Amino acid sequence: MVEEYFRIERRKRIGAWLLGLGVALLSLLYLSAGVIPIPLPEVVRLLGRWITGSREMGGERVVEQVAILQIRLPRLLAALLVGGGLAISGTAYQGLFQNRLADPFTTGVSAGAVLGCTLALVLGFSRGLWGLGGITLFAFGGALGTSLVVFLVLGVMKRASTATILLIGISLNFFLSAIVSLILFLNRNRIESIVLWTMGSVATATMEKILFALPLFVLGNLGLYFSSRFLDYLSLGKEFARAHGIPVVKARFLLILFASLVSSVCVSLSGVVGFVGLVTPNMARILVGTKHHVLFLYSLLLGMLFLLLADFLAKTLLAPAEIPIGILTSLIGVPVFAGLIWRYSRRIY
Repeated sequence: MVEEYFRIERRKRIGAWLLGLGVALLSLLYLSAGVIPIPLPEVVRLLGRWITGSREMGGERVVEQVAILQIRLPRLLAALLVGGGLAISGTAYQGLFQNRLADPFTTGVSAGAVLGCTLALVLGFSRGLWGLGGITLFAFGGALGTSLVVFLVLGVMKRASTATILLIGISLNFFLSAIVSLILFLNRNRIESIVLWTMGSVATATMEKILFALPLFVLGNLGLYFSSRFLDYLSLGKEFARAHGIPVVKARFLLILFASLVSSVCVSLSGVVGFVGLVTPNMARILVGTKHHVLFLYSLLLGMLFLLLADFLAKTLLAPAEIPIGILTSLIGVPVFAGLIWRYSRRIY
């Protein structure tokens, strides 16, 4: 029994290292590919000089330096943050709601972000702050504001079941989507910009946006990781958790707070990108089971791989034109999710 336990743990560690290696290799390939192909050794050299702080570069390499450090690197970092963040928050929502169909947009985060983006475009707010565009700030404010509404409801309905919270989030999503539709109906000249934003993209990522997102991303993910024990018990039921001394109301509040913070940052950075937070936690659960401190790590790495692969295809399939990344994640995610459903149905029956 002990030998079997250590064998399983060793496989989990090896699997995590292999996924991390896959993320690293795909990242280098991602930086290499583009309108101006750059050899991998040159990509590694440029990254090495950037990491060590060296800014000396020959004139013949200025184009490559600009392409890697100012365009592709911020986009790569945004793809990694968004993919990993949506996957981890999806893992938290699925465990909290005891529902494998839950995802980061369950609490209305996406609809709140779209509403913020719509208001920014309609009101002409484009200057922003700290080098961030108005759309980014309004989207983040809308997503976070929606989460605060859910927190207020939780404060009033302290004994609400997870199913009730889930229904509140879904209702809020539909309500905010209706408001967005009304605003678009009254401002039809803005429809194209809104629709493109809702398809998702990390092509406009800048280092300013990354620096804005990174502290909030780290804070939210650390909060979820250190709350993984709460999630292990809550995923087995509210009464089971309470019987083992878990403060259910406080734990649910903290989990939704941290998961919504991560989701809000991701949506404000990339727009609406579906299926990442739905598919990758289910894939991770198949690989490593239900212990959330391990599940978070695998979900993070799988989410990074998934979104990085989708964005790599988005910018190369029809180059120099680009496909919105949300379209690719749906095209990849639907058959993968169908396969997961088939697997689960065989296990049940």
